[in-house]
Amino acid sequence: MTIPVLIVTGPVGAGKTTVAAAISAEMERRDVAHAWVDVDQLAQCFPRPADDPFHAGLTMANLAAVCRNFVAAGAGRLVLPYVIEDAAGRAAIAASIPGGELTVVRLTVRPGTVAARLRGRESGESLAWHLRRAPELTEIMGRNGVGDHVVGTDDRTPEELAVEILGLVGW
Repeated sequence: MTIPVLIVTGPVGAGKTTVAAAISAEMERRDVAHAWVDVDQLAQCFPRPADDPFHAGLTMANLAAVCRNFVAAGAGRLVLPYVIEDAAGRAAIAASIPGGELTVVRLTVRPGTVAARLRGRESGESLAWHLRRAPELTEIMGRNGVGDHVVGTDDRTPEELAVEILGLVGW
């Protein structure tokens, strides 16, 4: 059995989770059976091992279990906001979702916009880390050609982006 999987990626602050929620709401409005999973939440466990500080292994194991359960419950499509830096990141998700037909949409955002978004949700050491990480991820993703589609988020509502992305992926 195959299942369409939409991965919404981009640097921190690009709007991955917000756009994924808007995609889910639009799909619900259209009466399309689906589930969306905030993949970052599947890594929230302490302590973090020194050899896997982002809990990538745990994240993929949890993703496999959660997606299997959603599909068994009738979800015909999956929407996953998650940072993918390269082909290996895409392959890890593919391995976690047997039968998954992955489409990756990379969100882009101007540096000033991402900084403003991050200042609105982060503080202290976390803010400093995110402000450093956003341009790093932007460069890495661009260099690695991440994304089957690339969509700018500046000056657009999540709802507008959701409709555009669903059109791009043919959903």
